[in-house]
Amino acid sequence: MVRSRTLKLNGGRDRIGERTGTRAVLADGPAPRRKALMVFGLFSLAALLPVAARAGEVIVVTTTIQAAVDTASPGDTVFVPPGTYHESVLVETSEITIRGTHGAVLDAEGFDNGITVGTGSFSVDPDGFPVCPPLALHDVTVDGLTVENAEENGLLLLGVDGFHVTNGRYLDNEEYGIFPICSRNGLIDFNRVEGTEDAGIYVGDDEEITVARNDVSRCTIGIEVENSSDVVVRDNNAIGNTTGILIVVLPGLPKPFTEDVLIERNVVIQNNFPNPVPADSGEAEGLLPTGTGILNIGGDRVVIRDNVVNRNDSLGVAILANPFAALDPRLEPNPDGNEVRGNVILQNGLSPDPERAQTPGADIVYDGSGAGNCFAGNRFKTEFPEGITALFPCS
Repeated sequence: MVRSRTLKLNGGRDRIGERTGTRAVLADGPAPRRKALMVFGLFSLAALLPVAARAGEVIVVTTTIQAAVDTASPGDTVFVPPGTYHESVLVETSEITIRGTHGAVLDAEGFDNGITVGTGSFSVDPDGFPVCPPLALHDVTVDGLTVENAEENGLLLLGVDGFHVTNGRYLDNEEYGIFPICSRNGLIDFNRVEGTEDAGIYVGDDEEITVARNDVSRCTIGIEVENSSDVVVRDNNAIGNTTGILIVVLPGLPKPFTEDVLIERNVVIQNNFPNPVPADSGEAEGLLPTGTGILNIGGDRVVIRDNVVNRNDSLGVAILANPFAALDPRLEPNPDGNEVRGNVILQNGLSPDPERAQTPGADIVYDGSGAGNCFAGNRFKTEFPEGITALFPCS
């Protein structure tokens, strides 16, 4: 959930140093033997890269990742060898790939963001609500790498049309692990995200985003879809968070709705990590009960199907009206057109959060708000209110 829309987008660049003007970011050394070895290494590396990446040059990092990124042109791949890089990286070029193994560690301690893609700014409409920046970059890939210890975000993508975040590890970044905002046409897959005080993977004010085959744990929210549309969350493991998966509409943001979301084939179990945000902090995430599986607050046309949602202490799957709607006249509070089908939802609600839970514990919770919401084919034992799912069967 959003704590602030004041995004710090310089990426800590002023702490990295001046840009390099060199095209090939390779270490100086005695020629010709060193040069021959470098050339051989680059050809060997290129053979391992996908065909699409070979259209441009391969730039091997030897000083900082930022120095290599600054020299990259559209179509280039920046390869990050194993090692620890204490910096923050700003990407301002479309059609580039940053690739490395988990042994390539970007330690962003002391910086706001580990990697920032995009430099746009929010504007304000005549009614005082924020407006997303234009889609200024496109087709950016971040593949591999370990990004850790950022004071805000591990990876922030702002105003990006077409991105792929894959095979990475995002560890102990303060707010969000992977955070696309005001972006579209993105795929986030095969990542491990751990240890954020907000969302591990946060889809905010976006459209047409797929979040697939990620492992998220030790976060206040595992995966969050907020004020976004046409989002797919599929085949992820959300285990050991405070809340596994959250779908929500919050006030005061560019998009005043969350709609057309598919939550499918995820494993959402034992999300009983104690909420680190105090309930009286004034932060929205502080209100989330420890032990929440999948929670839809005010989202429309959200399909929750074929998930395994077990052993979450407060609730399994819940659909609730939006308590934040009174804070924004653009928000419609009711969840409409939602379906909960074919899920296994068992052993939830056995020990509800005594400070934050607003209902008795249960596998399924629905407050009866909205229109066109339905339940069918779920395996569960408890519901609140008792008999609620039978009143709203799917046709």
